[in-house]
Amino acid sequence: MNHAMVRSTCLIILLLLIADVSLGSTAAIVPLSASGREQADQDHGVLLGTNHFTIGFIRNGQGQSPDFKHSNEMEWHIEEVTQGKRSLTVQLPVNGPFVVRLPVGSYRVTKMRFRSSEGSWHTVLPTAFEIRPWECTSLGTSMLQMQVGFYTGWVRRQVLNEQELSRNENRRTLEKKACPTSIAILESYGKSPVKLDRHSRGVSQH
Repeated sequence: MNHAMVRSTCLIILLLLIADVSLGSTAAIVPLSASGREQADQDHGVLLGTNHFTIGFIRNGQGQSPDFKHSNEMEWHIEEVTQGKRSLTVQLPVNGPFVVRLPVGSYRVTKMRFRSSEGSWHTVLPTAFEIRPWECTSLGTSMLQMQVGFYTGWVRRQVLNEQELSRNENRRTLEKKACPTSIAILESYGKSPVKLDRHSRGVSQH
């Protein structure tokens, strides 16, 4: 191999490395299983919360469609805002508690997606939180109500973040493991429009 080819190869490798760094990191994170829950450490914190979800499908004023089904999970797209390079996808249960171990940072939710037999419903409710080393962050309890038509609808969230309620839920969720907890301040009431994407059909039931 001559010197020109060596230089060209090195240049290509250097450009690929630069491109990889500039794109940041993307990862998929799911709630930790009961047998594999990990505590926070110097590089990670734990996000806690509970969701209670109801949905209605209005078709010509007749109420919910009999064949309308929705997934047991919803998908959050979150972004680390201090550097803006880390994007994560988190799968959360639509009903019940969740525990997610995340890298330390300040996050905001950029999209929420609910899968159903009609397609995927997309929305976003203002949600921001901070993950600190050695700590848990609680989002409290979210009462989610979604009402949809053929292509559009709305979702409403009521947040119950009373400290005693959060402490009790955290204790049950973490199975009495020690975890200093802070409460993320979310809007007590919020309502946002939802839109249907029929190209992404499919319902996963777990």
